[in-house]
Parts: sequence; structure tokens; C-alpha cells
Amino acid sequence: MAKNTKQRTKSSYWAKTKKSKANQVNKGLKKRWKERSKTGETSLSISEYQNDIIQFAEKEIYLPEKKEQLIRLEDWEREIFTDCFYKNRPRLILVSLAKKNGKSTFSAMVLSWFLTCQEPGELYICSNSKDQSNFITYRKIVSMIKENPELNSMCRIYSDVIENINTGSILRCLSSSFRSSAGLNCLLICIDELASFDTDSLRFFFDELQLSPTYKYPLILITSTAGRSEEGILWDLIKKSKKGNTPESYFYIKQGEEANPSSFVDKKYLDSQEHMPGMRPNLFKRLHKNLWISEEESFITDEDYRACINYKLKRRPNIKIPIWVGLDVGCVSDYTAVYGVGKIDNKIFSVDHKVYIPTKTEEFQFDDVKRYLVELSKIYDLKGVYFDPWQAKSLAQDLRKENINMVELPPTPENCVAFSQCLFNLIKSRGIDFYRSEEIRLSLLHCRVIYTGRGWRITKKTGTKKIDLAVALALASYGASITPEETGMTEQDWKNLKDMNERLSRMPGIRRLSSYDPEDAPDISDF
Repeated sequence: MAKNTKQRTKSSYWAKTKKSKANQVNKGLKKRWKERSKTGETSLSISEYQNDIIQFAEKEIYLPEKKEQLIRLEDWEREIFTDCFYKNRPRLILVSLAKKNGKSTFSAMVLSWFLTCQEPGELYICSNSKDQSNFITYRKIVSMIKENPELNSMCRIYSDVIENINTGSILRCLSSSFRSSAGLNCLLICIDELASFDTDSLRFFFDELQLSPTYKYPLILITSTAGRSEEGILWDLIKKSKKGNTPESYFYIKQGEEANPSSFVDKKYLDSQEHMPGMRPNLFKRLHKNLWISEEESFITDEDYRACINYKLKRRPNIKIPIWVGLDVGCVSDYTAVYGVGKIDNKIFSVDHKVYIPTKTEEFQFDDVKRYLVELSKIYDLKGVYFDPWQAKSLAQDLRKENINMVELPPTPENCVAFSQCLFNLIKSRGIDFYRSEEIRLSLLHCRVIYTGRGWRITKKTGTKKIDLAVALALASYGASITPEETGMTEQDWKNLKDMNERLSRMPGIRRLSSYDPEDAPDISDF
């Protein structure tokens, strides 16, 4: 929130005068009365559609995205409808396809048919969050009903409930709290993206969802893309599908080249997604090939690192320039790493780094780190030291007494994703220069990335492979990247930067080594 901006209270939205208050109330009552005044009268031939979902969809359902255009069923939708809603009526349907193939629209059609043409009952839309089910599938159903005057006259539509006036059937969005799913009398349960049900509470929620035996054709409808690991509720159902379809369970699972059966998902679209910035190969395979592939993979390749080496870049340049420092403090067996970077325009370059390795006989002392950072602050214009406050609180207090700007960056999921993605983008776009260092190279190559709901974050390959220096580099790069161009530097600072930039620009074509000679690497004892 901006400075000096007050947050509005709830009462500030209320009408101030009697007249405006009356208008406000009448407007709300009018909107609600519009739904309450519906009688349920319709000229639809419900009996004709009760046993023919295909005719219902193609004659009565309008595309939510193109409201004046009737649905034209895809071949895969027609196949599932034919297999599941005519001669056979399974109690479980699982549809697993790649993203953007219209799974939510498919679910919305089934829910609309059950709400208006099937036996009276309770219909529920579930997902890993109420907002997801509300704003995707539920909104599609609302759009389908409102665009058809006959369906609209049959139903009363509220914020998260739709009621069939004639039969009393209700369709509701269900919160993912396992306590709220107990005791329901479910005719249809629609679950969106079951792969995201990856916590104990969501598993409890799923276990509590039970179909009622009082209905003739109850149904659990699940639509989902492949998950991130071969475990969980969806993976159990995928394994069950290998035995084939049964009268009780129907599985429609397409993977690889068959994962995009919809006609509107073409090669041009898939190519654009595959080459989208930040799209990793394994993520593309999961989202657009519907493959169960772990999204934990190498952070960068050796080729990526070598492409960013500037063999003319001098380590610890003797120029007073602005620098940003990342500090990753290790505990017990972990290393402690410090990494400094500079910036010319939007180009970031390495300035210096240091790694402190604990021993079994000696306890690590922060005094060495403190002396090193104080030394850097005297040589350069140290703009900030970015660090995890949980592990270096006392060190930060001491350094602040030395007038060093200590910037706390707690290891929250959002922060981890931010600095991991920042470093990845810099390396991939050649937006960072490294001096030659086997230590930096190995630390980066030891990193893996794992995908979370918020994005990518750096993690270790194994416990013995240290990545502390890479984390410190990511913190420093993030600090330099988010710093605005106007840093308050003096004219002499800009002159020094300009001189250095000119020297870098005059460098001859840089020779790329086909192989790296470890003897060229600085010895770790030098640090």
C-alpha cells in the first residue's frame, strides 16, 4: 500500500443519507427479487433431454466465451457422453487431459444437464479452493444458464448457489474443509484438478465426499491434468485405470501426443507454450503432454553457465562502484557464502565471492564474515546485504552498527521463488557476467529446481552437494535487479561506472573454451 494512504473501512461504503440508503437497499432487493420472482415455467422438452445429453448440449448450451454461439461438441466429449450417459451410467468418471482442452466447459455441461434434466438432488463443485471452483466452473454454468432464456427461467442464480425452481435441485460451490463435506446428500460431485489435492486436509475432504444411495444415477466427475509426483489420490486412480473401464468406473486418460484431443489446441499454440519465457521442459510435458514427470530438474546446464563467462572480467575490480551482496549463513555442516555483484545499466556482473567451510574441530565464527563485509563496504559503495534474518540476526545487528544496510529477505515461498526466478532469467538471457571460477560453476550445477504452486525455487540435488554460493548469488542478483536506476550515486561514481563500461565494451571477441581446465580455477584456500 502506498504511503499516507488510508485503508477504507467497511462503513465508508454505506449510504450517508436516508434517500441514498433507500436506493441502495432497493437496488439490492430488486436484484434479489428478480430471481425470487421467477416461476420456473419453461417450454423446454425436459423429458426429451432426460436421456439425451448430446442433444441437450448442442441445442441448449451456449459457449461461455462466445455467448451467442451454441456448443459444438468435440469428438472426445461426444465419445464420453455416449459411453457414460446412455446405456451405461458409471458412478465415477475420470477425465485426464492436457491443459486448455476444455475440461471445465465439459464439467459445466454435465452439471447443467444434471441440474435441469435429471432427478432432484444436491450437486457440488469442489476444488482445492472455493474460489477456484467458483470462478471457473461455476461461472461457466451461470453463463450457460443466463444465455438461454428457457434455462434462465427455470433457475434462481445467487452468488454461489443455483436452484432449480421446479425440482428443488441445488448446485453449490463447496469449501475444501473436510468438516463441511460430511453429511451431504450428494447426487453429483464435480472435482476440478484432483492432482492439487496434495495435503492431508484435502485428502480428508475427498474421503468425506460420499454419494448418496438414494439416487438412481449418482456420479463423481473428476477432471484433472497429471500431477507433479507419482503419489496421491489422482495417481491411485490412474493406477486403477490400467485394469480398464468397469460398469462402476470410467476412465478417459490421454497422454503424450494424444493429450490434446480438442480441435482448437493446434501445433502453433503448443509451440508458443513450449517456447514461452520461463517454461521448463518438464513443466511443458506435464501441462501440455499430461505426463507424470517430476518437475525437479537441473537449475541450469553447464552450457548456460559457460555462455555467461566473461574471460576478461576482473575479480574484485579496484573501482569504487555500487555493489549488492547476498549472504547465505549455514548451520552446523552447511557452508556460509557471501557473493557480491555490480550493475551497469541492466547488466549484472560478479565482483567477488567467499565461502566459509566449517570444520569438525572448530566452531564457525561470524567475526570472519563481519570483517569481510566491512572490508567490502570500505572498498565499494555497498548498497545492501540481502540475508535470511532467522540465521544471522546477531550478525546483522553488529553490521548495522558499522552503517551497513542489512536487508532482511525471509525464506518465504514467495521470496524463494522471486530470487530463484530472477537468477534463472539473468543466466538464460545472458544478463549476468561471471569471472572464471570452478567454485561458482559447481555450486550452480549442483542446484535443482522444484515447482511449487507459486513457481520455481532452488533446492539441492543431494545433501552432500553444496549450493550456498548459488543461493548467495541469487540473493545479490535479486537485490541488484529490484534496485531502481536512481541510486543516489555521485558524479564520480557515474564516471567510474562509465569508464568501466567503456573498457568492457572495447574488449575483443571473447574466446569460449571448449573444455574447462580445473587448474585455472582459484584454489579454495584463497578464499
